[in-house]
Amino acid sequence: YTVPGGKLNRGLTVVAVHRTLTQAAYNRDLTEVEIAKASVLGWAIEFLQAFFLVADDVMDASETRRGQPCWYKNEHVKLIAINDSFLLESFVFTMLREHFGGEEYYLKLLELFIQVIQQTEFGQLLDLTSQDESVVDLDRFTLERYQKIVKYKTAFYTFYLP
Repeated sequence: YTVPGGKLNRGLTVVAVHRTLTQAAYNRDLTEVEIAKASVLGWAIEFLQAFFLVADDVMDASETRRGQPCWYKNEHVKLIAINDSFLLESFVFTMLREHFGGEEYYLKLLELFIQVIQQTEFGQLLDLTSQDESVVDLDRFTLERYQKIVKYKTAFYTFYLP
């Protein structure tokens, strides 16, 4: 529900970067196995973004996402969306374990995803605590705070992770 309609930039970037680095380092194209593994990583990032978006929509009381009602706004979903966001996050780690669990770099990959999740959650916290809902205080929302929100809430999983 949340992934369709997105541009899939993060997922596609993983394959493109892997292809570019392999070409530069080894002067060859990716094998089918390398494309498949890069694609799995791309989908893991897309599921990670879906986790963040579902949770963010509930926290922000958003109405729409990508031109349709937010997931939690569906009558049969409501606050079950919080659990759904947790499931989306857990699917990320299932994908990583299933497809990379036997690789020597698996622990580093897990640590990278955990680091990015924590940084994104810090950005979400900065966003949520920028304003008291009952009082508008523009002094609390500075350019420095805005830049930190952008950096931590979006940039790590959009640019650093892929």
